[in-house]
Amino acid sequence: MKRQLLQFIIPMTALALSACSSMPQQPEQVEFQYPQSDGFSGNFLAGKAAQIESQSNYAAQYLLRAHELDPDNAELRRRAFLALISDGRMADATDIATQLQAENSEDLFAALTVMDAAIGENRYQDAIDVVAALPQRGINALISPLAKAWLYAGLNAPEQALTALDEMQGNGSLTPLSEYHRGLILAYFDDLDGAERALASAYGDPADAPLRAAEALGAVYERKGQVQKAALLYASYMDRHPQSLAMPFHLARLERGEPPLATMLPPAAGLAEAYLDIATLLSQENAVEPSLLMARYSLSLRPYDDITRLLVGEIMEIQGRFNTAIDVYGAIPHASPHSWNARLRIASSLEQIGESDKAIKILQDMVDERKDRPDALIQLGDILRIQGQYSEAASAYNKAIERLGGDTLVGWRLLYRRGISHERAGDWKKAESDFLLALEIEPEQPYVLNYLGYSWVDMGMNFDQAENMLKRAVELQPDDGYIVDSLGWVYYKLGRFDDAVEQLEKAVELKPDDPTINDHLGDAYWQIGRYHEARFQWHRALSFNPTTELRTTVEAKINGQVPSVAPTVVN
Repeated sequence: MKRQLLQFIIPMTALALSACSSMPQQPEQVEFQYPQSDGFSGNFLAGKAAQIESQSNYAAQYLLRAHELDPDNAELRRRAFLALISDGRMADATDIATQLQAENSEDLFAALTVMDAAIGENRYQDAIDVVAALPQRGINALISPLAKAWLYAGLNAPEQALTALDEMQGNGSLTPLSEYHRGLILAYFDDLDGAERALASAYGDPADAPLRAAEALGAVYERKGQVQKAALLYASYMDRHPQSLAMPFHLARLERGEPPLATMLPPAAGLAEAYLDIATLLSQENAVEPSLLMARYSLSLRPYDDITRLLVGEIMEIQGRFNTAIDVYGAIPHASPHSWNARLRIASSLEQIGESDKAIKILQDMVDERKDRPDALIQLGDILRIQGQYSEAASAYNKAIERLGGDTLVGWRLLYRRGISHERAGDWKKAESDFLLALEIEPEQPYVLNYLGYSWVDMGMNFDQAENMLKRAVELQPDDGYIVDSLGWVYYKLGRFDDAVEQLEKAVELKPDDPTINDHLGDAYWQIGRYHEARFQWHRALSFNPTTELRTTVEAKINGQVPSVAPTVVN
């Protein structure tokens, strides 16, 4: 369904960004500093810069101040408004939204904000009037039927609510979403048989449906007293999705004889669910900013929904706003079935802002908390490996592989990561074994071919195999500078310096700022008598922040201490 919805999503993306510059994603390593000014220009430029950096909190602060200084500036008004919505400040955005809607009744986000305020005051008819004024094209063709359906539910008008959903029936790609919300609305009006039919048919096999749809159907079974049927659904879903945390939670709840978490969604929460569905689709299409806006609208109507919080946190990470992501994830209570994923994401965000020790502590606690799950161990291994703690990383991967059933039952990626850790820790025998086993599982995996082939060359062994591996890796990934560099380096080791130069020049074109690749090209130039170019490449290598070891080696070569190279003899 996702690709078919692209026709709706593209116009929305354009609409959301029409008042903003493009928004490159940059890591939030330090707190942004913007110029302090009492004047219009300073506040406007600071707000615009913050908006470009996806720092909606700063953007809202400065653009609102600029708007106060120039209240008749329509473009500025909408910039400030979008920044407020991105930051989740719906109440602060309402007055501006009312003005924007008066100026343009087709402004979708202004309309949604005005609707949000009306719903908060139980003025469902006023909200219907707002959505009815929107043109039925683009993303509105998806939002309007869902919104009207839940707003009519708020007016206790089930027939009109279900009729509104019929507007989506002409597009086959929207039918599953329409039937899902039909089931939720029928459940709200206590038509459990109708809700069961709609929810069971919405996505085909319920065990393969989205999590929320499977949970909704299970809740209907429970409300009908069909607890065993609900348990069978939860167990079937878990069989298809073994890493699911929600279904074990529901099965444990059933064993304790507890009721469903939500017996029905009231209208405001139902509309929030529709907004979340749209936000998720937008996120899947990499429409980051519109996805955030829709997720904010969802949270404004249903503030404590953990799946929506997870989505907002993920978007914060994409935007490089890791501190904000940590706050969002941290609001998910420990008792929630989604707490585990939230804590994994907190650890990832902490690692991104340089607080690896805190991340490691969180993951170590999680490893002990759930001895049946490998994911915290894998993430712990990744962070330890990045931090250069290779033996500890290999140990974490070992435990994860044990939890997954052993070496032969895991994919190549985990063996590859453990192999790198073993190699960096100096245990080549174990590393080689992991790489070879990874290639048994995935013979054409270019990264494994590259790492093993390069390692063999660097150790002066298996040159023929290594050359064949690296040639194949280059065929599979011709635009990967590191893999092309590896092939060039095997030619260098074999004394085929002209071939080495050819490959290493390609590698430098692909990765111009890598110090090791530039150093390699300098070495190859030197061997064919292109001394000035060799020194130039070595100087370039020094300009790209090489390791201390590489810097020492390169400086020695620049100062005339170039080691002689005896071509390796291949028997």
